Parts: sequence; structure tokens; C-alpha cells
Amino acid sequence: PAPAGEIVLDAAESDDVLGLREILEVGAARAAAARELSALKRELLWTRLKETAAASVDGYRRFDSRLHLTIGEVVGTPSLVSLIADNRTRVNQLLDGIPLLARNIEHSNQQHEDIVVAILTGNSERAAASMTEHLAGSAALLRGFLS
Repeated sequence: PAPAGEIVLDAAESDDVLGLREILEVGAARAAAARELSALKRELLWTRLKETAAASVDGYRRFDSRLHLTIGEVVGTPSLVSLIADNRTRVNQLLDGIPLLARNIEHSNQQHEDIVVAILTGNSERAAASMTEHLAGSAALLRGFLS
């Protein structure tokens, strides 16, 4: 048995969580970049990026989640946001099982910037590719720590 408070997921469940995340978030990044975003949505996305980059280690996951949700929000499909939020809750349960390391945060912040810049410049393929790379890195970390 696992120690009290430790999340234990079998491989099939973690594959489900991470597989759905990839479908939702890569699709959201691609769709956001393909949209004509209002000045307000563009500013919101840039603000979330800056907040995440400036976040302390203790607050990082909260700001990271807000950035990922904002990418879904700017698409303009409300049901997408609720699906991303539900999935993100499950992802965060997994992420809570691994340490946050400064070098991982730095790398994640660079990837976030790549994603947001691709969205803001309307490069949907680059946005999708950058999000795919970002999520693959998170998935590899999770699988490494939780296996």
C-alpha cells in the first residue's frame, strides 16, 4: 500500500489522463493560433505568461494551470475550457507527486513562451508543435517519477 496522501495511479489511468491532455491542449493551442484574437484576449494570454514566469515555486502550479486554461479560454468554446479544467485537476494530482525543480520550471517557462508567441503570431502548426513538445516533457517526467 502507498503511504497516506500519496496518489497511486496505474499505467492505464495515467495514460488516459495524459493522452486526453494531449488531445485537448494541443488542439486548443492550434485553435487559439487560428483565431483572430481580440486585443483583450491577446493581453490576457500575455499577462498569464508573465505571471507564470514570475511565479514562486510554491505558486507555480496554480499559475501554470491558469495559463493552460487561458489558452483554452481564448479559443472561445466554453465546453473546451471545462474539459481542460477537469483534465488539469487530474494532471495536477499526478504533478503533486513529483518535485518542482528550478531547471524544469525554467525549461517549462521557455516552452510556454514559445507556445504563446506562436498563438499570438497566428502560427497554428508551431503552436501545436510547441504544446506537443511541452506536454511530452511533462509526461516523461511524470512517468519517470511515478513508475
